[in-house]
Amino acid sequence: MARADGNDRLRGSGSLFESFFALDGAAYAPGALPVSVKELLGLVVSVMKDCEECVYYHLERCDEEGVTRDQVLEALQIALVGGGSVTIPLLRRAVSYMEKLPNLGDGSEGSVFLSGTEPLE
Repeated sequence: MARADGNDRLRGSGSLFESFFALDGAAYAPGALPVSVKELLGLVVSVMKDCEECVYYHLERCDEEGVTRDQVLEALQIALVGGGSVTIPLLRRAVSYMEKLPNLGDGSEGSVFLSGTEPLE
């Protein structure tokens, strides 16, 4: 099921779901922080909460918002510091997923702690 389809099903299941989606939309709206920075923050939180689907979503949004590969890699380093070595498997998958994105997938080696990772299927 696609993310949007699942969200639509939840919205139809009760007002609390709708309220949460409204809160989420408001949190990521332009404000004092640019949307690109908010997406980087969402990416870090998603890694630390071990939400793979969320990591991929925020990587896609970072790609759409013009965040650079180096900026994403620095944010992932913050997630590593905050979450510890247990985050490394998800960080490997995140870097592999970046390769599929039009702007973030430039094929560079990235930072030292993530170099040499292979896509996980």
